[in-house]
Amino acid sequence: MELYQLRTFVTVAETGNLTRAAQRINASGPAVSAQIKALEEELGLELFARTARGMSLTDAGRELVERARRTLEAAGELLSAAGSFRAEAVGVARIGLNNEPGRLRMTEFLARMRSDHPRIELHLMQYSTADALDGILTGELDAAFAYETANDPVAELKGVPLCRVDMAIVGPASWRGRIEEADWGELSGMPWVWFPERCPFQFLLEETFAHKGFSLNKVIVGDNDSTLRALVAAGCGLTLLRRDDALDACAAGDVCVWEREPMSLALSFLYRRTRENDPVIRAVCGVLEQVWGDGADVC
Repeated sequence: MELYQLRTFVTVAETGNLTRAAQRINASGPAVSAQIKALEEELGLELFARTARGMSLTDAGRELVERARRTLEAAGELLSAAGSFRAEAVGVARIGLNNEPGRLRMTEFLARMRSDHPRIELHLMQYSTADALDGILTGELDAAFAYETANDPVAELKGVPLCRVDMAIVGPASWRGRIEEADWGELSGMPWVWFPERCPFQFLLEETFAHKGFSLNKVIVGDNDSTLRALVAAGCGLTLLRRDDALDACAAGDVCVWEREPMSLALSFLYRRTRENDPVIRAVCGVLEQVWGDGADVC
């Protein structure tokens, strides 16, 4: 049994699809299928039920995939521990990005990582904050950029504070007259374009309005920032955007911005608390602290 077979097993279990699993681990579909078949033959068990909708774990597969994750994590920890005895950190860092790379200062981060830690292999992948937190807890990710809210599993996570991100409430440009002078109560009664489950924007709005004694009138859900902006521009209701996105949309004539009181979210770089002394995690966090400074700035 090889570690790459276990990694393939876990990836197929997470994606439920041979093609998506192959894309994630940079292998061909036939190679992924062959690795799963070889592992099943060695174990003498069927790990997956093949269906028209994809790959579904069998009872045995569900039991063994958690053991496979722990084995891979232990192998990674062994590699990192070995690296700690050398002058440079060695290993793989799978990092979730919850925004565009430029906004997360990836250009400078990558340049410093190549210079200071050339033997750390970086895997950068786009994740929503909610999916990134899940990925850290399941071991799919080593760390991630994420907006912090009171709903996060803070007991299990530790992070590097990076900055606060200004937010703004926006509405259709044609509603400018009724929105710009509206108070919190009037805003709460207007229709709202809402967010995917567990989106930090959702938590921020609900907590803010609940603190002021109001609930919100949610009429439609969008799945990403560009969809939210388009739905607002089409006159469907209000929503919350990053302030820089809101000002760009306002300048384009798509929305109007309500800015009578500031709102913001904390952006942090999070990882499992149990990996605080992992050499790879320490190296990545050290470079991030150089790139971002003391985390006091608003971005």
